[in-house]
Amino acid sequence: MRLATAMLWLAAARALVPRAPRASRRVALRAVPINKGGKRGSRRQRHELRTLDFSEKAPPKPKARSKAHPDLKKIGAPATPEATLSALQSNEIDAPTLAAGVASLCASQRRDLAIEAIQLRSLARDPRSLTTAVTALCRAAAPKACVPLIDDVLKEGIARPGRIYGPIIAGLLDKRRRPYDLLRDWVEAEASTAENCELPSHIPFARALEACRRSKDIEAAYLVLDAFDASSCEDHADLSREISSIFARSVRFIVGAVSSKQLPSTDVKEVAFVGRSNVGKSSLVNMFLGRTKAAYVSKKPGKTRQFNVFDVNSASVDSRRASQVVDESSPWSPSGRFRLVDVPGSGYAKVSTDARDEWKVFLAEYLSTRTNLQAVCHLVDSRVGLQKTDLELFELIGESGFAGDVIIVLTKVDKKSARAAEVLAAVRTASPKARVVSTSSKEGIGRAALWRALRGVVLPEAS
Repeated sequence: MRLATAMLWLAAARALVPRAPRASRRVALRAVPINKGGKRGSRRQRHELRTLDFSEKAPPKPKARSKAHPDLKKIGAPATPEATLSALQSNEIDAPTLAAGVASLCASQRRDLAIEAIQLRSLARDPRSLTTAVTALCRAAAPKACVPLIDDVLKEGIARPGRIYGPIIAGLLDKRRRPYDLLRDWVEAEASTAENCELPSHIPFARALEACRRSKDIEAAYLVLDAFDASSCEDHADLSREISSIFARSVRFIVGAVSSKQLPSTDVKEVAFVGRSNVGKSSLVNMFLGRTKAAYVSKKPGKTRQFNVFDVNSASVDSRRASQVVDESSPWSPSGRFRLVDVPGSGYAKVSTDARDEWKVFLAEYLSTRTNLQAVCHLVDSRVGLQKTDLELFELIGESGFAGDVIIVLTKVDKKSARAAEVLAAVRTASPKARVVSTSSKEGIGRAALWRALRGVVLPEAS
């Protein structure tokens, strides 16, 4: 009874409270004048009232005025290309003003005037102005006009050779030229830089590698890497991305072989990655190829239990038939084709002793009978150095009679170790003729050096 009485009082109180009128859809529609077109006519009229009216032309926006380069204000900020050239010729200008004038003339599509302007004074003593002018001319499709400036830059010895060579090489490659002589000169110039020269930068090499990727020129890319190595410049992520897209344009898994009968034909050159278990072999394969899931990576040692064969830069591969010969007459057929073989790890692994013995016998047979095997990359952990398994692998490679290149790859160099120098000395003692490359799959260190070490596999015609 009390509950019912309370509810009645609550209802009466709500009725006494004034309410604001609700703006419902019906109320809003009643305010719209309805024509005599019936239901469809009123609907059309409501739609027209809600639609923006585009019958009246919008007022034109004021045209944006072209802002003159700040350095051109010193000569009065001329309005036309001819006036710009005349002002540059009639005044005593500094290097930044000349570079700004050349860039302005190139932006005005007056390449002829820009070529004439860049000859007014030397830019070799101002590296930034040199880069501005040369880059503008090369982007304006005039890289040959910058070639006469090379001798002046090398003679002064202040600007890095990459500031002049990099844009020229990129411009010539974009025009489908093959500037191999200039690239070799770049390598020599980087190797003989003066002591007062500025510090090297990765930017010219990255720009040149981008042009190599666009033109699909692997030989030019290798020459750029030679110049990069001669400059003693540090690795950079931009270089790593370009290297992967140039040298490994396609990666396809062919077969996981457990016997020599399952291996593909010997018509394509191969490189094998060997090493003990838990040395980071699969991670290095992924880093080397620029892929994340080409080789299966696991924290459990011994996860790779078969000879995984990858076909790199093939036109087409039928993964169901490992022995099928690829048709190289395909319209999309990248150059630099080779195969990469990921060999199971030796030593400690959570597999039976018989399985490890079978891997060892198969590896010995593979090294001694595989005629198309050109290089073997022996991976060694830089933190722990040479182990018993590594020494056994050295003996196995030597006893197999393998006559190709042996490359010792130090892994995990990003993890600092006090034994780094000791490990390097031990590796050089164990294999004096082998080439040593330091890598890190996590940081991407050593990718360029490893590709350079495998130059004979990827580019057999190279000298």
